[in-house]
Order: sequence, then structure tokens, then C-alpha cells
Amino acid sequence: MRKRIIASAVALLITLSGALVAAGTPAQAASAECSAPFIGGIFDRGCTTGTISANTSGRFIDVTFWGCRDTRWRVWDAGTGVTIGSGRTPSGGYMTRRIGGLYGSYRAQISTACYRDTIRIDNT
Repeated sequence: MRKRIIASAVALLITLSGALVAAGTPAQAASAECSAPFIGGIFDRGCTTGTISANTSGRFIDVTFWGCRDTRWRVWDAGTGVTIGSGRTPSGGYMTRRIGGLYGSYRAQISTACYRDTIRIDNT
């Protein structure tokens, strides 16, 4: 009887762990951000984010920026080096943009930034 209970408990644990693995897309969710440092001249102040993969089902990344207006930003494919989005931040110093049709891994950068300008990319 005791062996049966233990065997049933083990079977239940294996089934539950399999269900958790099958449902687990949060491991694919990622974000990367950086902030411009205080030190440095106005023309060399900036930062570059880490690398994230595009959203696997929607094939996109979101770009968000907080800071001064007219800060230059750029997002590129980390594998090919091809720029997939770029521009200057709008007045008000906040922007968000979704870039779709993506399959690779991506990085973002801000340049000629104000102190503490921040850019973030995410795939959620």
C-alpha cells in the first residue's frame, strides 16, 4: 500500500513538472536597458544595451526612451549589424515604438544623450 502511494505521488510530481515546462514562456521574455552616464562630453555621452531576442510568437521588440528631446537612438540586429530603427527622441523626452517582423537578436544605443537618458528594449 505504501509503495502505491509513493508511486502515485511520484507520478503526480512528474506530470505537474511537465505541465510547468509546457506552459513556461516567461523564460523567453527579456528586456535590456541602459542609461547615459554623467561623465563624458556632450558629443560622446551615450550607452548601449545588452542583447535580446525578438518575441517568438509576435516577432517584435518594443523600444522605450525617457530623457531629453533630440537624443539620437538606434536599434540594430546583433548578428548582421543592420539598423532596424533609428531617430531622434521627440519633444517631451518620452517615446515608445514597436518594431515588427523580427527573427534575430537586437541591441539599442543612445548617443549625444543628456545625463541619465535611458533606453530600454523588450520583447514582452
